Amino acid sequence: MSEAKMIQLDLRQIPVFERHPRIFETWDEMAAGDTLQITNDHDPKPLRYQFEGEYQDSHKWDYVKNGPEEWVVDIKKLDLDIPHGEALRSLIEEALNEVRPYLEADGGGVELVDIDEEARVVRVQLQGACGGCPSAGMTLKAGVEKSIKKHVPGIKSVEAI
Repeated sequence: MSEAKMIQLDLRQIPVFERHPRIFETWDEMAAGDTLQITNDHDPKPLRYQFEGEYQDSHKWDYVKNGPEEWVVDIKKLDLDIPHGEALRSLIEEALNEVRPYLEADGGGVELVDIDEEARVVRVQLQGACGGCPSAGMTLKAGVEKSIKKHVPGIKSVEAI
């Protein structure tokens, strides 16, 4: 097993509209046990609420420094015990069933194709109108992937084939 890393992001150097995407991009690339340390010019409470909503029990949030001019927070990625085999497939299907009505309302759909348990990657096929839609990438990330990660927080990504 590899040694845990500390990844530092000074948000003060990043344009405001790029901060959250950069944080979550970095988070998705981190391994369990790694810590993301962010430095900010204000209390990152909205980010904390977003982590609590999207990553529930898969992180630990610790304030290292509490302002007034600088806030430093350590966000540790916890090792999750993800189910395997049929239990994992069942949870992913449950997540897909949550988004299917929205896709079907627009003439589309989604089908589970493959689960790479070792890489923690789910592969799906967008169907019908979703297959060729210009917004398919957004549907995949903001809808399908978000739902799957909510049901199985240890999943790293969802890919369309």
